Formats: sequence, structure tokens, C-alpha cells
Amino acid sequence: MFVEFLERLGLKGRRVLLLHHDDLGLTHAQNAAFFALGLPTGSVMVPGAWASQVRGVDLGVHLTLTSEWAAPRLRPLTGGESLKDEAGYFPATLEDLWRRARAEEVEKELRAQIEAAKRLFSPTHLDSHQGAVLRPDLAEIYLRLAEAYGLVPLVPDGLGGLGVPEAFLPELERLLAEAPYPKVRFLDPYGGPPEERLGFYLNLAHLPPGLYYLVHHSALPTPEGRALPDWPSREADYFALSHPEVRRVLAEFHPLTWKAVREAL
Repeated sequence: MFVEFLERLGLKGRRVLLLHHDDLGLTHAQNAAFFALGLPTGSVMVPGAWASQVRGVDLGVHLTLTSEWAAPRLRPLTGGESLKDEAGYFPATLEDLWRRARAEEVEKELRAQIEAAKRLFSPTHLDSHQGAVLRPDLAEIYLRLAEAYGLVPLVPDGLGGLGVPEAFLPELERLLAEAPYPKVRFLDPYGGPPEERLGFYLNLAHLPPGLYYLVHHSALPTPEGRALPDWPSREADYFALSHPEVRRVLAEFHPLTWKAVREAL
């Protein structure tokens, strides 16, 4: 569908980029990097302690159902018992979440996060932390809530490399194929070595035409930001995206926002 969508925008044959800042609201260092970089698009973890600080013109709801770090830990906004570990926090792993979560409690929690986001900013889109909604029944809720709230959901053009269990694939692929939203080519350098991050961004210059969703996790090099175990990766994103040569490469793409996608749809 992305070809038809780009034709509608007059961008057929162009390289089009949604450059997306993940995990806003998790730490002050994450938010400060968002403001320092001056790039418009990101999504907010509403249960995060710093969610109320984020302001912007193209912010989404980073729907959160897991809490993987020892600190900071994140709690549900609702009372769903299937969404809590023994200490009352979200489950630490996707496997635990998918094994335990009851669909009706997930829907209540996701609605609560969207409603809370609306009280903080004007959301334009939805995505999910760690792909937590990729269990097929949860994906159906995700797509239904996007339609109900008039928000654009992130829908990848393929599930390869996203860690989706084999048993989920047939139903999930059907749901995503039928979703009436543009499918994006997912790019995420997170799993690569931080020392190779600059090269990753510079190599974007070789991509062919298409609609790309590039997610980054930029954070400033502060003591608070370095409390997260993956801080080298987050700082590597920030320094790479601040680099003038990377900015030159990004300027070769047509920049797109989820706000513009929503208006076009």
C-alpha cells in the first residue's frame, strides 16, 4: 500500500522518511535529546515518570505493556491483574506478557494510555513498546483503537526480524495485510554495536525509493540517562543524529510526519 500512498502524496519514486524518536517520557535524558535534536516526530510512554514534560507537533502514544529494566519500572494505569508482576509492575518480558495478558484488560489499559496522552498533548499516531501488541488478538485491539481514536497505527510491511513467534504469524500477517494504513519499511539500528551507529546512518544514503520508518532512541549523556543498561546505544543515536554528515544524508530524503500521514488519510 505504501506505493499507492506515496502516489497520493505526489511522492512516487522518492525516498520518504519518518524519523521517529522512541521511548519519550521514560527519562529526562530521552526528552532532552528530543528537544536538542529538533526533529518533530516521536512517541511517548505515558506510564513513564517524564511523560508530562514532552511537547511537540507530531507525538504518538508508545503503548506500553512491558517494563524490562530493573529501573525505572513502569506500572499499568489500570488495575488489570494479568498485566502485573508480583510487585505490581508490567511484566519484564514479552513472553510473560503474551502468556498471561487477558485481552479485555489489555484493551482497558491501552484506552487509558491513549486518554491520558490526550490530556497531555494532541496525539497523531500509535505504536507499541517492544512490539507488545503483536499477539494477534492484541493486534486486533491495537488496530481497532487506532480507528476509534482517529490515529495512525505503525504497521510494518513485514514481520521478519521482529521476533514474532511462529504460531502468531498466519493470523497476524492477515490482520496487518488487511489494515487500511500505509505499510512502512522498518529500520532500527538498536540491536547493532553502538560504535557502528554513525556508519549505519551514513549508509542510509544508499537506500532505494520507498517509505521508511526509522526509529531511534536518542538520549543525552547524563548520569540519569546512563542508569539504563542500554545507554551506549541511546547516546550513539544522539551523537550520530547530531553529526553534520548524517544531517546531510537525511536531507536527501523527503521528510514525513505522522501528522501529515493522518491528514492524508
